Amino acid sequence: MIALRRRLVWCAVAGVILVYLIVLVLSTSVRVGYPAELTYGESIVLDQARRVASEQPLYPPPLDLPLTVTAYPPLYYMLVGTLQRVSGDSGYIVGRLVSATAMLSSAVLLAWCVRSVAGRWAAGVLSGALFLTQNLTVLVWASAHRVDPLALCLTLGGLALASAGRTRIAALALMLAVFTKHSYLAAPLAICALLWPCRRMLLTFVGVFAGGLTLLVGLTVVLVGSSFFWHTIVANAVPWDLQYFVAQFGALLQFNALPLCLAASAFALPERSGERLWRAYFVTSCVLSLVTIGKIGASSNYWLELSAATAALIGVAACRLATDSRRTAPFGATAFASLVLAALVMSMPAYQATAYAALTAPLTGPSGATPPQLTTAQLVASEPADVLTDDPGLALMAGKSIQFEFVIFTLLATQGFWDERPILDAIRDQRFGLVILTQPLETPSPGLIEARWTETVRQALQSAYAPADQHDGYYLYRPTTARAE
Repeated sequence: MIALRRRLVWCAVAGVILVYLIVLVLSTSVRVGYPAELTYGESIVLDQARRVASEQPLYPPPLDLPLTVTAYPPLYYMLVGTLQRVSGDSGYIVGRLVSATAMLSSAVLLAWCVRSVAGRWAAGVLSGALFLTQNLTVLVWASAHRVDPLALCLTLGGLALASAGRTRIAALALMLAVFTKHSYLAAPLAICALLWPCRRMLLTFVGVFAGGLTLLVGLTVVLVGSSFFWHTIVANAVPWDLQYFVAQFGALLQFNALPLCLAASAFALPERSGERLWRAYFVTSCVLSLVTIGKIGASSNYWLELSAATAALIGVAACRLATDSRRTAPFGATAFASLVLAALVMSMPAYQATAYAALTAPLTGPSGATPPQLTTAQLVASEPADVLTDDPGLALMAGKSIQFEFVIFTLLATQGFWDERPILDAIRDQRFGLVILTQPLETPSPGLIEARWTETVRQALQSAYAPADQHDGYYLYRPTTARAE
């Protein structure tokens, strides 16, 4: 009777996961072709990938316009830029397809790893499916033109190799992950912790990983110059904020609190061969997520690794409890399955909203009202001169280059990491025929978290530009000299 009840619960889990996977596929297929920015930062990364495709400098010195921060190492930019050049498509589709492919590959790699550890494909499939569906993190980032899915895929590839005992090749895969996004250090740290008793293997792993990464960084600096360090290190040194941390921590717990508890329950079971790496990865990814989510600008991508580690341990624990009925601490097999089902059901309203949006929201074409950004882009595209806007996605949709990345340079200027003279000189010289902002210059300066400009930039804009119009929620400004004429 108990076994039957447990099977019924797991059937319910499989049914919910299947529905969520359908929503994920539907949402991703719609989002990949969306012509505008879906997640903040996509347009910046796209603009920089286009530099690779057009053979422009990827890490220019921050001394003149255009001013954007190339925040990550070059691997993703090089891959997407090369694919854009080959395909002839310069929009978001190429990068989003890379992300979708990388996220699917991550799920497959995770399933293979858990199957190797637990000895059953059912555990691997559960982990891979939970990774894709246990929260909305994968749903959001699987179709994002961002570096995170590729970095995660390379990380899980490295962990798969390390699980198979191929630590040297694993070091190369993890090196490429860090060369995609340099904060992906949880897996190398977990492997170092695992290899600590065997110092020779540890030194070999560290030597291959650190030596290869040093070689890649050195080659990059030779090719692009020392501004590589400014973009990837100095410009990433944005402040840590307690208020921001509290908000992000709440967002993390909203859909992840119960899965985290279920994953942590695996530590109550006696450790078996192969589990230690994933336990260490869970701990290191948890620590790094908590340390970094308080950084202003952090988002749910900062716990992608933790989501993967959580799904892996849930799969392992479920298999252990199902194959050994005597294991009851802290949950019995049926209770564990019921809690997995509860964790999935908690996300149901969000998945319902996602499915509704994917099915009903017209993105382009005459079948309904277009978003304000799309209609405003037509106005911006008709402007013959350069355009300054705090909405970088709008600039790209209008066929304009991003002249200034307001948010990050405001943070850098506030901390004293960047001199504002390049943008101030451009504003005072009225190099822009149109300034279009998401909030009026007359608005009192908000706190640092919401700030779009410093007080110095605001005053310079007010001196050189005057209000001209409002268009679909945007505020338009024209040069004062042009208005006087």
